[in-house]
Amino acid sequence: MTFIQKNSYLTVLFLLILSFSFYSVFTHNAQEGQMSLVQVEQGDTLWTLAESFSGNTPHQEWIEEIMKENGLSTPKIIAGQSIKIPSEQLKFAPDETTKLAGDAE
Repeated sequence: MTFIQKNSYLTVLFLLILSFSFYSVFTHNAQEGQMSLVQVEQGDTLWTLAESFSGNTPHQEWIEEIMKENGLSTPKIIAGQSIKIPSEQLKFAPDETTKLAGDAE
């Protein structure tokens, strides 16, 4: 106990470092878990991606959000490029394995 009292500044410094470390770990994991990378394919545009992934969000609003998240100054994307989209929006992606009655083979 006397060590802690004599070195109270070390105890406070240790607690601050420990608190900052926990905060950094938890906020970093929360942010990383919310975004997914999507590979841009030939012919893709932000508009066509919005049609697949935006769900109920208006396309223009979704495109602006994606541009901001990826640091894009223009809406142009290039095949082979990876862009981040919110993970919860992946559920809106079309399922290529589902065949409907009107689908031609």
